[in-house]
This record gives sequence, C-alpha cells and structure tokens, in this order.
Amino acid sequence: MENPGIYNLGDLAITTAGTQNGEPVTDLDGMLAAAVQLRFAYGSGGTSTKAYLQASADQGTTWFDIACAVFGTASETALLNFSALTPKTTQVNPTDGGLADDTAVDGLLSDRMRLKVVSVGTYAGNTLLSARLVVR
Repeated sequence: MENPGIYNLGDLAITTAGTQNGEPVTDLDGMLAAAVQLRFAYGSGGTSTKAYLQASADQGTTWFDIACAVFGTASETALLNFSALTPKTTQVNPTDGGLADDTAVDGLLSDRMRLKVVSVGTYAGNTLLSARLVVR
C-alpha cells in the first residue's frame, strides 16, 4: 500500500436509483480512530443519495450503519471522525441502511468497514460518490 492507514472505501458512479455496496476494507483490527471523507461530485438529474458508512463485527456476515450522510443536487463533501474509545453503556440497535439522515454513532469501530450508497432518481453527467478512510 502506498499510504499506510489510508483506504479507498469506493468511487461509486451514481446513475439510476438503487443500492450499491463498496468493497469492504478489512484487517482494521486495533484501529482506535477513523476519519472519513465522503465526496459527492454532482453531475445532473437525480433526487437524493444517502451514503452509509458501515462496520461489521461478524467478519462481514451482517453490516451495521455508523453514519448516514445525505446528498442532493449539488456537489458536497462530508467529514466524520470516530473513536473506538467512546464507551457505549446502553444498547445500540443496529440498522443496515436505516440510520437517520445526517447522523453518526460513535464508538462502534470494528475490524472491517464499507460504504453503502442508496440513490433515488436518475443521475447523469458523471455523478460520483467517493469515500476515503484514514485510520489511526
């Protein structure tokens, strides 16, 4: 890897309505913090796109949301920072593509992460959602 600790969670072309999953980034065991940049490059058309940052605690059998960023009809960038040291003293009910818009759940980092994208409407003009992960 050219830049240790920097991972590509996906460069997903957004065209038609639907759901896309990026390739999981694995072998993150021991990660104490993660910074994520979600960049939505808008072309034309479309209605809305939700980017879910997800983790898995069972080697990728099931995935749960730790963030949901919503993008519309303009180019935008969202930045998020997470800590594995944030205690969770009450149960968190996991969702897969169901976390509330523009929210995040801290403290639930695991050994693997991925990007899930749900788009509504037909986008054109090279609309793209890119995600980068920096682990510490």
